[in-house]
Amino acid sequence: MADENKFAIYISHSWRPRDVELNLRIWQQLTDDCELLVDVPEQPGANPPYYINRIEELLRRTDFFLGILTFREPRPGDFINQDARLKCSPYSLFEVRLAERIDIPRLVLFERSTGFRPPRTLRAWESYIPFDCGISERLPEQRQWLTVIQPKIQQWKSWASDHRKPTSYEQSTYAALIGLSPGDESYDIVEGCVRDNGYEPVLCEPERLRSSEAIRVLREAGLVVAEFAAPDPRAQQLYAAAHALGLPAIRMVHCKSGELEVPWILKGDPGGYHLDIVAWKDPTELPAALNPHLAAMFRLSPALRNDAAADYLQSKRYSQFFVFISHNLKPPNRALVEHLYSLLKQRHITPFEYHEVNTAGIDWRESLNESLQKTTHFVAILSPDYEVSQTCTYELETILARGSKVSILPFMVNGRSIPNPKLSQMHDKLLANPDPLVDAQIIVDEVTSVLDAALNRADAV
Repeated sequence: MADENKFAIYISHSWRPRDVELNLRIWQQLTDDCELLVDVPEQPGANPPYYINRIEELLRRTDFFLGILTFREPRPGDFINQDARLKCSPYSLFEVRLAERIDIPRLVLFERSTGFRPPRTLRAWESYIPFDCGISERLPEQRQWLTVIQPKIQQWKSWASDHRKPTSYEQSTYAALIGLSPGDESYDIVEGCVRDNGYEPVLCEPERLRSSEAIRVLREAGLVVAEFAAPDPRAQQLYAAAHALGLPAIRMVHCKSGELEVPWILKGDPGGYHLDIVAWKDPTELPAALNPHLAAMFRLSPALRNDAAADYLQSKRYSQFFVFISHNLKPPNRALVEHLYSLLKQRHITPFEYHEVNTAGIDWRESLNESLQKTTHFVAILSPDYEVSQTCTYELETILARGSKVSILPFMVNGRSIPNPKLSQMHDKLLANPDPLVDAQIIVDEVTSVLDAALNRADAV
């Protein structure tokens, strides 16, 4: 439930593990006054589809925009022409430029080495703050943080509290159709998709409307569906107006030849519109392409506050890792596994334990094999009867066959003192505390230490 006394702030930031601490530090400056507006995936660890209309809808809901641009070596093709010098995430940069186009009051922090340049003239509601990090450092130098960055964030917050109040937002269910006509082969299909997904289509026909009436239709719309292949230049002008208003839009291009010609108004933004155009040749292709974009408009996450927001920002610190728990512990000795599973989840580490899946009434063997193939770290809890279990033997042999792709962490429990012969070259820790929670914490600390070491090695590359 939204807090009417807090501002909604949309955050655009790096998901790299090395940038999590910076994201959290900046968020701590805003948490007392703001709720975090983000697109939380429906499944933990998943990435929401890249639908620009969904991002545009989130920006219409927000009071403020927060951008955090950090240095990142670009991939080939990320930046061209006037942006060729930039070294950052093209997707984060695109969201900054969306916020600039809509003119949302914004706070943008950017690492100077990205090559990013703020607008030449800044107004009171725009704050662009450069910062510097060392090659091996994850945070700005402490003196720079205390004497420059933090005071500028507080100055922007003061302006925000003095000049803005949290606003309410009601999502419009009108969809303006631009560049489409009832006689078109695609019109009935597009209109049907729009209706089926909860919108009332409103045809925006320039030959029947004065420009003032058309602008009113756009202002009342919650979504624009635009066909750029329409030959009428007035339709192109209407889309330009919708573009300037920052309306969420699904952008279609009828490619009769199969070659996509991106209109000028959608060019020039790295990570931008050209990646999300609904290109089609046959009208029967449209439902499969349009329906996910339309459904995404109503599948938006609630704002996050305080600890929930901080948890979200931390959730991808270890997202590239998958920890498999292999054991043959049965009640009452399962307490160790249950504590271990829970503690790993608390640290935002993704665990797998096949008993959890087996009780869910699904094909656990298929899930087991899938999990073994994506495992990065394998925790072997070696009880005296570990090798008796055919499942445990299968798990271990499967992991050993993957070689150096998986790190194995063996622990001996319940009085066991002899390592598994296949793991005899590894250091097996002996766990003998009568409190299973204490032993579970030891395992979690060891796993976390190994994951942090892997992240540090990745940063050094």
